[in-house]
Amino acid sequence: MRTLIKTLAAALPLASAPAWAGDNLIDFSATNISDMLGNVSGGLKRGARLLDKADVTLGFQGDDHGAQGWTLFLDGQFTDATAFSGNLVGDAQGVSNIDAPAGLRLANAWIAKDFHGKAGIKAGVIDLNTEFDVQSTGALFLNSAFGIGPDFSQSGQNGPSIFPSTGLGAVAWWLPGGHWQLKTGLFEGTPGDPNHPGRTAFSFTHDEGVLAAAEVRNQITPDTVLGLGGWHYTASFDAIDPVRGRLSGNSGAYAIVDALLYSAPSKGKEDEKAGLRGWLRLGIADDRINAIGTTVNGGLVYTAPFGRMADQAGLSFTHARFGDAARQSGLLEQAETVIETTYSFNINSHLNIQPDIQYVMSPAGDASIPDALVVGSRVSASW
Repeated sequence: MRTLIKTLAAALPLASAPAWAGDNLIDFSATNISDMLGNVSGGLKRGARLLDKADVTLGFQGDDHGAQGWTLFLDGQFTDATAFSGNLVGDAQGVSNIDAPAGLRLANAWIAKDFHGKAGIKAGVIDLNTEFDVQSTGALFLNSAFGIGPDFSQSGQNGPSIFPSTGLGAVAWWLPGGHWQLKTGLFEGTPGDPNHPGRTAFSFTHDEGVLAAAEVRNQITPDTVLGLGGWHYTASFDAIDPVRGRLSGNSGAYAIVDALLYSAPSKGKEDEKAGLRGWLRLGIADDRINAIGTTVNGGLVYTAPFGRMADQAGLSFTHARFGDAARQSGLLEQAETVIETTYSFNINSHLNIQPDIQYVMSPAGDASIPDALVVGSRVSASW
């Protein structure tokens, strides 16, 4: 409750960005996201929790200060989450994308150089999911599966370099034509500290290796994007089946299509488009090493329902299929499926409220856990 009061207070009209933000050397912003969620049926047990994530960012835009093409960015995060999925639902994909160990951490700290809009490089502490496997339309939803795919996010000893454990990395991109983008990146094989998830820590060792990622996107129309990506760890990993020992070749791939399906008349800005968007994503991973072998998710998002440009309504699904090795190692069913519906209601330029319902079928593929119904709301404040 105390966190919610702070969130609402920060969103009042008097809470605006400092006068020096944006116009001077350093741009400052802050956001706070609170998820109030309750497992009302099924899962591990009934109960409600309040999850919270706060971000403070500092940015330098060189184009505004005589350093053409240069950008610096810092993002500090604080979370006080309570393992909602682990304690109440028991699902594998993550009901809330801000669910993380409590702590203060450095999420991003990078420097980038853009070469006249045709190519660019970035290096430092990087959240991989800001560059690879981005599901733009799916970003509306609370479930973690609609950020980076579960087939990718499960990988590695401590996950790839994503929230809450980001690490050192370098990314390069190139626009060979008007609608093509090629991107590649190298990241720490084990970001953070596996013994203390969510803690900021950096290391490069031979045993940890590196994670390589690559992606190509084709903007075939102004409103339709096709993407194909892949990832690979240089280190070896323990197989799920202990008889196999350690295996190399921990890799995966994904494909995304994101498109505007219907354009509605709009009185908003030229770059704001009312109407219906949809996306579909398919991902695969090596199921000898990773529990989830295949993921498919997608959904629909309508922007400006009832004529309110800042509002969005959405319906989505995610289906994670467990591999043969994972199913044979325990009492697992074939897959976990989640249906989510949500409505994002914009109060003002500082405050957004988003009621949300999720139905989780076969949580974690465990036949002993009944289907779960999760109801709640997200409150987002920015200034």
